[in-house]
Order: sequence, then structure tokens, then C-alpha cells
Amino acid sequence: MTNKTPLLIMLPMMILLHGEPPLWAAPPPDHPTVDQAARILDIPAQPPVHRGTVLEVFDSNNYSYIRVSHPQEQERWLAAPRTPLSVGTLIRYGEGTRMENFYSKVWKRTFPVITFVGEVVIDPNPGGPP
Repeated sequence: MTNKTPLLIMLPMMILLHGEPPLWAAPPPDHPTVDQAARILDIPAQPPVHRGTVLEVFDSNNYSYIRVSHPQEQERWLAAPRTPLSVGTLIRYGEGTRMENFYSKVWKRTFPVITFVGEVVIDPNPGGPP
């Protein structure tokens, strides 16, 4: 028996108790890559014209799901190529493509409204103009 065996035995129990899939969960067979999704959704390359503060973030395979403050809507969910972010980070992002009732197969969660963006960038000038 190796040192890894207890972890392998405990992992399924940890997942059941925590209630969420692991970050390394394999996507479903028909799940598009980030690049395929961008083409399918026709997400054009756009300048990061919007600004917001990260309120919540979780990663799923190649995507980051980001709940961000937004001046006109109070909050907005974004889906972007996986980006290392933390709560409180000021970010910028483009218009993206808005989808309603988007269901994440990995998280088994429906987002009433989510905006798919080509990229999210950390605001290099947090004190500057919006």
C-alpha cells in the first residue's frame, strides 16, 4: 500500500461531502474547447471596455466563471478562458456574447444570464478612469 492509497479512498467521500465536482473533472464528450466555443458563439476580439470587481470566481476545465460587479446591472456573470483571479480584483472585459439559461454540465448549474467573453484582463490602472 502506498501513501497515495488513503487519498484515493478519501477523495470520493470528500467530493460527496463538499457537493461540487473537482476542478480537474473531465468535460462531457460533446463539450467544446474555449476556442471552439468562441467560434460557435461568434465572440469577436473586443477591447476590454467594461470594468468590474470580482465578487466570486470558480474554474471549470478551461473556463473561469466570474461574478463581477457591474455599474448598470449591479452584478454580472462572465465565462472566460481560464484566468487566475481572486475576489476583489478589478478587471476589464469586452462586450462578449450574452446567453440566457446557460446550463453548465460540469457544475450542474443554470446561469439565468451569462456573458461569454474572449478574455478578462486585470486592470493595470485600478485608480484610473473607467
